[in-house]
Formats: sequence, structure tokens, C-alpha cells
Amino acid sequence: MKYNIITVANEGYKDFLKLFVNSLFENVDMQNINKVYVFDTGLSKETKEYINLFPNFDIVNTQMFTKSKEIHDSGWALNTYSKTKFLKQTLEKDSLPTFMIDSDCIFAEGFEKLIDFDKDFVACDRNRDGFSKHIGSFFGALNIENSLNFLNKWIDNISLLQQEGKLKHCESPALSKTISETNFNIQEIEETIVSAVFPDENSRIYHLKSDYYAKTVMERLALPHATKFTK
Repeated sequence: MKYNIITVANEGYKDFLKLFVNSLFENVDMQNINKVYVFDTGLSKETKEYINLFPNFDIVNTQMFTKSKEIHDSGWALNTYSKTKFLKQTLEKDSLPTFMIDSDCIFAEGFEKLIDFDKDFVACDRNRDGFSKHIGSFFGALNIENSLNFLNKWIDNISLLQQEGKLKHCESPALSKTISETNFNIQEIEETIVSAVFPDENSRIYHLKSDYYAKTVMERLALPHATKFTK
């Protein structure tokens, strides 16, 4: 089955984006991938020219320019909370299953065979302590109509949590909130497989997520499981 992948990046994430693109191209079977859409929220001309060297990769102009100086600042929030809207836009345009994957991820292996395309959507389940049962770094919209209905509710819940102002990050809590409030036919895949912060031999996608032990881009790129890719 043909499907899309989307991600969002600005120039501050260019090193992550290059790892994302190269690892996807080298380690994932591209045969069933229709397009990989990179939603540009402030990439340089040079970075865009680099991405355009790869077949099946399209850069989408968003008319947004974001720049993050620290974790969870306004630039990060604008980038993060735009993702679901870009996913909705892509579904409406192409009517194909589409996976939304954070640009600070590395593809160690293909994930396609894990997906049950008969489900409405697939969400990443956090089987560890955290602020949310799910994390929005990996999400697959499979059934187009039902996924669009879910996305509308997810987007509304992101806005609601932002207005309440109680959380520094609203995307993932809003995802869990929306899942708990609805009754869609969903597939859940563990974080350690498709968004692994501490990957093992079963991990397909590594997530170089910011945390207390790695706050800067360089610290995240220097994590032990990332160095074999960064080199």
C-alpha cells in the first residue's frame, strides 16, 4: 500500500533533518512511499537544496519562520503544534495513509510491516512514567475519513490545553485526551519500537528527544545510539 511520511523542520533542526532523510533513504524500503513531505518552517536555501537531492522528497512552503533558542520556547511550540494541521492538509490533498514522524528521529530499520492498515490510525504508546500515555512523535493516519475526524478533535484539544496554560507541552497530552474521549479503531505500538529514546535491538526508529541528559542539538546528536549514524 502506498503511503506518505511528513515531518516539520526549521534551520535549527537541519542536522536532525539530514539524519532523518539519510537514514530513511538508506534503511527503509522506499518502494511503497509515495512522498516524504518536509514542511519548511525556516530552512535555509542550502538545506533545501540538499533535501531536494533525494528522490520522492518534497519541501512544502508553510509561510512560517520559526526559531527555537531553548526547549519548549515559543518557536518550538509553533513548530510542534503545527504538525497536526500539516498532517490534515496532506490527508485532504493526497487521500493516502500518512505517517507523521518528528524530524529528530533516525530510521534504524523499516516500520511498514508493523502497521495494521485496517485500523483507523496508529499511535505511539509510552510504556513508562511520563506526562502522557501517548507521544505524538510517531502517528499514522490510516483510514482517511476517520483519521480526519480524529485530527479535528486532536487539534481542538491542543488549543484547549494551550488556553488552560497548565502544561509546557500540549501535543501528546492532547493526543491521549482525544483517544480517551473517542472510540476509533486504533493500533498502538510501543515507544521503544517506533520512537525509542533508549533503543534496543527491537527498535525501528530512534528518537533523539531533548531531556535533562541531552538538552542541546549537539548533545542529542552525541548520544551513544546516535553516533554510528552521525559519523
